Amino acid sequence: MCNGVIMKATVLNQAGYYALGIIMMKGVSLLMIPYVTRQLSPTEYGTLEILLIFADVTTIIIGFGLVEALNRFVGLANKDSAETESLISNCFALALLVALLAMVTIALSAQSIVNVLPASISKSQLLLITFPALLEGLIAIPLTLMRMQSLAKRFCFLNVAKALFQAVMVIVLLQLGYGIDAILIAGAIASLLLVICLMPYQWQQMAQHWCWQKSLDILRYGAPIVAGRLGLFAMTGLDRWLLADKVGIESLAVYAIAVKFALILGLLMQPFGLWWFPYRFILLKQPAGKQQCAEYAMLGTNLGLLLGFLMMLTVPQFMQLILPVAYHDAALIVVALLAVNMVKNAGDLLNLGCFVHSSISQMWVQWLCAVLAVIGYVLLIEDYGIWAAAGVLFIVYCVRLLLFYYYSQKVLPLPYEHRNWLLVLLLGCCFVCLLPFVQLSLLWQFALGLFLSAVYMLILIVLEVFPSPVRWLKNRAQQKIKKDHSKAVTL
Repeated sequence: MCNGVIMKATVLNQAGYYALGIIMMKGVSLLMIPYVTRQLSPTEYGTLEILLIFADVTTIIIGFGLVEALNRFVGLANKDSAETESLISNCFALALLVALLAMVTIALSAQSIVNVLPASISKSQLLLITFPALLEGLIAIPLTLMRMQSLAKRFCFLNVAKALFQAVMVIVLLQLGYGIDAILIAGAIASLLLVICLMPYQWQQMAQHWCWQKSLDILRYGAPIVAGRLGLFAMTGLDRWLLADKVGIESLAVYAIAVKFALILGLLMQPFGLWWFPYRFILLKQPAGKQQCAEYAMLGTNLGLLLGFLMMLTVPQFMQLILPVAYHDAALIVVALLAVNMVKNAGDLLNLGCFVHSSISQMWVQWLCAVLAVIGYVLLIEDYGIWAAAGVLFIVYCVRLLLFYYYSQKVLPLPYEHRNWLLVLLLGCCFVCLLPFVQLSLLWQFALGLFLSAVYMLILIVLEVFPSPVRWLKNRAQQKIKKDHSKAVTL
């Protein structure tokens, strides 16, 4: 048990290096929501959401699965070899080529795209929201390399600087009366500056001369990921698109706010994911790699369930305390969306076998789930609105999790331990179901949610599902003492 606790503490310690950067980067935009919702009407916010959906689709295509290919090919290559530099060079060159082709395509077809979007959007707004998406591949590759090379401080500094700069620009431009354009202009400028800052580092990682022979393998690996993510968009983006078309922009705005607060779960899980996703292929090659991969993936799954239930106990009340009355319905739907994201997180972590040799199987899973989602949206959204969207998402993500787990275990059987996640799930459901039966004012209900959250965490620590913070700090102090002692002996 001691080894398990130390292992979990080590993971949390390494993931913690990324926590500050990610929380600051994404947290700043979340903290801006109360301010932005007071500057934009539900109709304007819904229009902004349509633009963001289009940017998401563009980012998926522009990315072309190159970051995942980088993780896989560089992770399995010999460290510090010429092959590694060549792979990095190929991935970046392909990202640049795809970005240039997409830039020309979107510029030529901008007016046609504007005509089919389910909101009143100008051509200039479309180009502004597309520009950061075109740069995403050029940003993601050097940032991924920093994670692979454990350059956490540089990674965090760049992301925090971008987030703060962008937030300041949004505030200034909104005060000047730019409306939706304020957010679009700030995003475009911040992304451009980040690319400029990343280029010197990226150039150092690239080979001076390289061949293109690996490019076909990279594209062959990345293409199914793009197709799979487009299927994922059909699950998580088409719902908002159809809501705008069938129910109205105002309802979309309420749903979009709930989505953003539910995505805090993804934000909180990102430090773990940033450490785990590049490292899992490296770990798999090591002795007892399968056992450790299973334990780390299950730890991340349990952590996602824990954070999701903690948010269910506190976030709905918090949203009603800080948001304008026009957006209060979002506090009701956020619980369902948090459940969706908990299942999604589990599917993202328990799928290593779907990526270790080829990415084809995950593509078929994503597309099958996408078809189920589209059928559900078309049949139900017009009659049941935002609740239909949330219900369809939950069912589809459960199917996705089961299929990912099945195919992953078929290709790469891992010794998962299921006792702990069942404990986290059952206890969390009990606490969440208990809260609505207590009739209190909004503020006191929020306080009760915080208290129940503390009790829930304490029980799970006592049951040793998660490491004790006290024991974790003690182990960390002991590791530091041993490290200092080793240095002293060496000297």
